[in-house]
Parts: sequence; C-alpha cells; structure tokens
Amino acid sequence: MPETYFLEQHDGSRIAYNILEPNNPEDIKKTPLVLIMGFVVSSYDPISLDLMAQDTVALVKHLKIKRFNLLGWSMGRIAVHVASNLPSDLEIEKLILCSSPVRPPEPSEFDSQRPPDIPKNIQEQKDKIMKKSEKTFTDYMVEHPDIFDKYAEIKFKAFEKHYPFEISKRQWEAIRDSNILSRSQTIMVPTLLIHGEADQVVSIKECKLLADEIPNNKFISIPKVGHM
Repeated sequence: MPETYFLEQHDGSRIAYNILEPNNPEDIKKTPLVLIMGFVVSSYDPISLDLMAQDTVALVKHLKIKRFNLLGWSMGRIAVHVASNLPSDLEIEKLILCSSPVRPPEPSEFDSQRPPDIPKNIQEQKDKIMKKSEKTFTDYMVEHPDIFDKYAEIKFKAFEKHYPFEISKRQWEAIRDSNILSRSQTIMVPTLLIHGEADQVVSIKECKLLADEIPNNKFISIPKVGHM
C-alpha cells in the first residue's frame, strides 16, 4: 500500500493523499491523474463541496502540478466544483465523472437523527453489507468469499469505527445543499461520463442530467455494473 501523506492547511485542517507510482517509468512523463473520492473525517469543521474543491486545488498546487486529468467518483462530484472554478494558473486536460449524483438519494437514512446500528464484529459487518449493498456487488462477494472476508474486515476496522454517523450525515447535507447542474454548464474541457446501468445507489438518470448540461461530453453506460 502507498504511504499516506498529509497537507496541513493554514486553518489547521489536513488533507490526506496517496501518490501512486506508475509501473512503466515512461508513464511518469504523461499528464498526472488526480482522483477525488470526497471523504471527510472531522465532525466539527464546516463541510461543503466548495470547501472540498478548494482543498483539492490546494493539494494540486502543493504537489506543483499545473496540468492534470481529474477523476471524480460518486461523492467525487466535487470534481465539477473544481472544473467549473479552476484558477487560471491550472489546467485540466480531461474530466471523468463516474456514478456522480446530481442530488442526494431520497429517502435517506440521514433524514433520521438516530444513527444506524454499528456492527459489533466482522460477521455483523458482512450481514450489513449483504443487506444494504447492491445485488451486483453482493453476488460478486458471494462468488469470492476470500475477498468478501478481507473487505468486511477492512470496512469494520477502518470505516465503521473511524467514520462516525455525524460525519456521513453532514457530508450528505453538503450534497443536498449544492447545485452542480448550474456549474456544469460552464465546463468546457472534454468530459467522460460513466455510469453503471445496475447502479442502485445513484440512478443513471442523474448522469444523464449531467450529460444534458456539460457541453463537450461523452456518456457511457455499462450494463450489469453497479455503484461499487
């Protein structure tokens, strides 16, 4: 696993990032790819897509990257905020958006003020995955039990214990309170939109709405592919 680095901002907040080295040394000369997934870890700092976009720009500048490709997956719709308000000294070559929602899913468990039950062990974590996840994902896990065991262990140890409900709720509220459709009309870079037809977390209709707004885009739907 690549080492995790942290960029500390002037306000004291920190951005975690990894640097993946290409297998082929020649690839280091190509345009780098910046991947945004949009997870936050503080239940006290303000959370908004604009602030997370500012963090992304700060990280790109910290790494002394001037020209880059930008990939946003799911909550990585932050990429729309980055691309629509990019500083003049930076350049995005290509934008890629995967399974990115325009609006938060309705209804949501975050509408409730009561946190969901937290799994007490790995088996309960596996049961939760089977109950809550998409069929395409659970089918794959059933067919690959070794991968399922490892995934459940990682999710139980790293995610459920260190990613409190309050953070997830406020992250969802950040999505709810943002409007990326109006921003997407200003994006002029070549944009690839990818969405799984079996996505039960984010409807493919969301991606089609983006495709209607972003001027220079290519939309690809993939059969039998879910959100994960």
